[in-house]
Amino acid sequence: MPVACLPLTFGSADLIGLTLEMTFMGKAILLILLILSVVSWAVMVEKARVLVRIRGGHRQFWQRLDDWADGRGGDLRAWCEARPDLPLANQFVETLGLEDAPSVRRASERVAYLEIERLERYLMILSTTVTIAPFLGLLGTVWGIMTAFWDMSSLQSAGLTVVAPGIAEALVTTIAGLAAAIPAVVFYNSLVRKIDLLANEMERLRTVLEERAGGGRGEVYPGARDVANRPDWHEKERI
Repeated sequence: MPVACLPLTFGSADLIGLTLEMTFMGKAILLILLILSVVSWAVMVEKARVLVRIRGGHRQFWQRLDDWADGRGGDLRAWCEARPDLPLANQFVETLGLEDAPSVRRASERVAYLEIERLERYLMILSTTVTIAPFLGLLGTVWGIMTAFWDMSSLQSAGLTVVAPGIAEALVTTIAGLAAAIPAVVFYNSLVRKIDLLANEMERLRTVLEERAGGGRGEVYPGARDVANRPDWHEKERI
């Protein structure tokens, strides 16, 4: 059957009617999956929005850092203090005034831990959805099959009208479990990768700031800055 014909043969009214005819267990499983799906999408949209904003802000930060290091930029500190939502800006402000590389390292690591922890907050909801949604769908499948066999035993009949409700319940819960888990696993992997890239940026900024404080191979003057410490832009890894 063509895909375009599916809405004509199984519309939203049929789906609602099928849901209303499900057993209490099936309805409970669907409700849990619905809650997980709604909360997961809220987390995914919010995290994606935050990471996109951070990526754009970090682009500007690296450009301004170049100008500041070359002595031709404006007040980078004021620019960073006005943007507390940018991890690199917070890291830069935290290390200002520190004279030695060990102090810069400790301050940078402290900020990095706090920022990464903040970005990873609520990602456990996605990992939980990825883990339990398929099992809830499987539970609904097993329960629907059991219901079908129970109806067959009670009515002493194996007709389609007898087993159809149980089988339909099994299939609906299976689809609901997969529909909740698949977007969650895709976005979870993507968000974790994005956060890893931000952690990499913070590590490279720490290296630059340490070198300016006299760490590594000594103080790095504007004319001899190690541009290799600049992170790539990761053009192909945007949300």
